[in-house]
Amino acid sequence: MIAPQQPENSYKVGDRVEHDTHGAGTVIEASKHGAVVLFDRGNRGNFGTGPHLRPSDTPVPRGHDAAECVIRLKRLQKRYGGEIHKTSPVGGHASIYRATVDGEQVTVGIGDDGEPYTYTIKGGRKPLAEPAELVLVNPAHWHGEPIPVRQWYVPDMIPMRQVTLLTGDGGVGKSLLAAQIGAAGAMCVETLGLEPWGGKVIYLGAEDEADEFHRRLADIAKALGGDLSDLHLFRLLPAADMDALLSAPDKHGVMQPTALWLDFADFAESYEPKLIILDTSADLFGGDEIKRSQVRQFISMLRKLAIKINCAIVLLSHPSVAGMQTGTGTSGSTAWSNSVRARLYLTADKDDDNLRTLKGMKANYAAKGGELKLRWQEGAFVLDDGKPSPAAGLLAGAADKVFLRLLSAINGSGQNVSPNRSSSYAPTVMAKRPDRDGVSKKALEEAMHRSLAAGTAAVITEGSPSRQRQRLVVVADEVKQGRAALLPTVPSNGLPTPSNGAAHTPPITPVGVGNARPLEDGRQYQANNDNSEPAREAA
Repeated sequence: MIAPQQPENSYKVGDRVEHDTHGAGTVIEASKHGAVVLFDRGNRGNFGTGPHLRPSDTPVPRGHDAAECVIRLKRLQKRYGGEIHKTSPVGGHASIYRATVDGEQVTVGIGDDGEPYTYTIKGGRKPLAEPAELVLVNPAHWHGEPIPVRQWYVPDMIPMRQVTLLTGDGGVGKSLLAAQIGAAGAMCVETLGLEPWGGKVIYLGAEDEADEFHRRLADIAKALGGDLSDLHLFRLLPAADMDALLSAPDKHGVMQPTALWLDFADFAESYEPKLIILDTSADLFGGDEIKRSQVRQFISMLRKLAIKINCAIVLLSHPSVAGMQTGTGTSGSTAWSNSVRARLYLTADKDDDNLRTLKGMKANYAAKGGELKLRWQEGAFVLDDGKPSPAAGLLAGAADKVFLRLLSAINGSGQNVSPNRSSSYAPTVMAKRPDRDGVSKKALEEAMHRSLAAGTAAVITEGSPSRQRQRLVVVADEVKQGRAALLPTVPSNGLPTPSNGAAHTPPITPVGVGNARPLEDGRQYQANNDNSEPAREAA
């Protein structure tokens, strides 16, 4: 009896098939009377022709396309060497054996998740950087297509899909400023005259604990017209109590991502924020900040994520001593500034503790050199309108009193001080005295100008015509001691002129001279100027 002829196999390599027990798989070998199938679950089987298999439209899982794996492994082989072995012991995926990575023999492969890895018995499995496939563009193909509009997280300040560097001295408030911009984006509101892109935000803070962020964000939300419940699009990772390095060099000096960065990047990909704030580079960058290659690799790692998920990344950093002295705000290698496409510098005012200036130090995609004047107020920043705050007014008034008191004491001791810059310059002399109550030279200088303008202080000229010198005095002291005649001469109309040398100060008419009328407290009005203010008495 002749056995029935077995039907020929209709499947070819690469076909997707389905099995009742093993599920979907891909034909990896095919002959006239059978096929070898690699199933998505990792097992494999040899099947003859018959009803065991049927066609399937289930897509190939990531990393299971044998042909694609071989192409990717050839690129890995060019970089690391070794040999390609098409069937690994488990799962049947192609792997490279006997490759040398970081000086040791390892197995290189592509995992079920589609990502390349290295494996050693001692070190276990680790992610492996895969060489990117070159994609060359012919600009002529863009002809006739719409020109893409550049996207900004903050217009003309923080570009999307790039890393922006925000530098500032310690304690100047760069963390507060970054958090305020991010909170405004999460709340979809404006702040400081800026319009951030409304959407999700992630803040990784390596310098502060959760309680500090709680207080800070509560103040910020209040300043923005809301409360903490409005920050539901804001995600915070306080990392002050952990190793916050995102990248560190291997033994060859090549920067490698840490486990924290891999986890952080995975979350960012799933959360899809519009802004990521990283605070600060001193805690997050594990390389040498003066090594240009390591800095560029770190910035490149951040930019890769920004491009992948279409977001902006703001990296906070401290300037070096030289960067602070030159006003550039730079630190370490020039690669920090050269690798980013935008750089901002936040500085504090030398005399006003609550005043800040935000300068645009680099802007590849916008005009350079813009600046904002900011003022700290109740836990957040507001735009400074140039007008002195009530607190600043009180400080100025206190400085005026200290200035007049010191000037009176100096003159009483027989020492002369001058309003002109010299060895006897009044603010310089006063700044050296222990009884100045902590008032700075700059504040004393400003108080001198205010006192001269208000008429509570004046400049008198003494000596013979050939040896004249100027001396700064308290007007009330001169009047009290009967020396008012030495004050700047005022003509009959009461107006100062260049010829009498008093054009730079308001006229003060001595008691008993002209039409002046004395007040009970010793001050005086000009009779010919009903709107003039009385000279303030020295404190």
